This record gives sequence, C-alpha cells and structure tokens, in this order.
Amino acid sequence: MINCDGLVKIYETDDKKVMALEGLDLSVETGEMLAVIGKSGSGKSTLLNMIGGLETPTAGILTIDGKDISTYSEDEMVRYRRDKVGFVWQKSAKNLFPYLTVIQHKDKLPSQLSGGEQQRTAIAVALANKPDILLADEPTGAVDTKTADQIYELFHELNRKLGITIIIVTHDMALAD
Repeated sequence: MINCDGLVKIYETDDKKVMALEGLDLSVETGEMLAVIGKSGSGKSTLLNMIGGLETPTAGILTIDGKDISTYSEDEMVRYRRDKVGFVWQKSAKNLFPYLTVIQHKDKLPSQLSGGEQQRTAIAVALANKPDILLADEPTGAVDTKTADQIYELFHELNRKLGITIIIVTHDMALAD
C-alpha cells in the first residue's frame, strides 16, 4: 500500500539545511500496523506528514497504492487527504475545532473534556471518513497510563476488525510492542 523509495526530506532556512530523512526505504502492506520509533528530530513526524500529503519529499518517491502522490493535482491531493488518510495528533487541538461541541458530551467543548476524552474524540474524527490509512503522531503522549492502554487497545481493534493500515509514531515502547 505504502512504498518509500530513497525518500529524502531537507528543510532549508536562510543559513542552514536540516536533513530530516536521508534515503528512507520502507514498505507497508495493506492492513499492517506499524510503530515508528526514534529520537526526537529523526524524521518520524516528517514521514507521517509526507504519507499524509502535508509535505512533499525533497527526493525519492512515495507511492500509495502504486501512485506517486507528488504528481497529484491540488484537487486530487485534497481528495486523498479527505478520503484516504485519517490523522491523530498528540495535541488534540490539531484534531478538534475548539468552538464545536462533541456528540457524546453534546454540551461540552473540547476544552471542557479530559485529555483522554479529547484524544478518543480525535480518533473518532480521524475515522469519520473511513480512511484506509490512520496516521498517529504520539497519540498517547498527553494522556495517563490507563487512557494510553485504552488507546492501544482501540488501535489494535481498528486494525483487526476494519483492516485499517495504521502507522504510529511513538516514544512509548509499550505502544510500539
């Protein structure tokens, strides 16, 4: 489903270049669940952003279902992000609109929910369009151990029952296991 061939990402500022990814080769099969671990600054989130169509590679080829997504038109990329990929970020503010209430706690705004409730709501939002790929960037980083365990179990269940391809960036070795 996902194939990275010699993927490179370089960020440039006025006075320096930072290599976030250097020649990454990776294949992820349909329905696979994969944890990406590494030090801060090693390119984990950059990889998710490229798979999600939020960033483009500096070099190399990224294909999803055999299609090089860097060749997509703007309309094709919008459809890809909307229909094919769901995102779950560590900070639920990136997932939720602060001015909209959630269904189950209909009178509460995201800021009125616990961290765990926010993250579970964010996962529901990421799944709303029934994506084929779920990308999760440190999904348990801002929750307690009990909630983290519930999130682990939810990801396993989604992968098992729905066959969603899940890529999780984490520092949490329990989640990686």
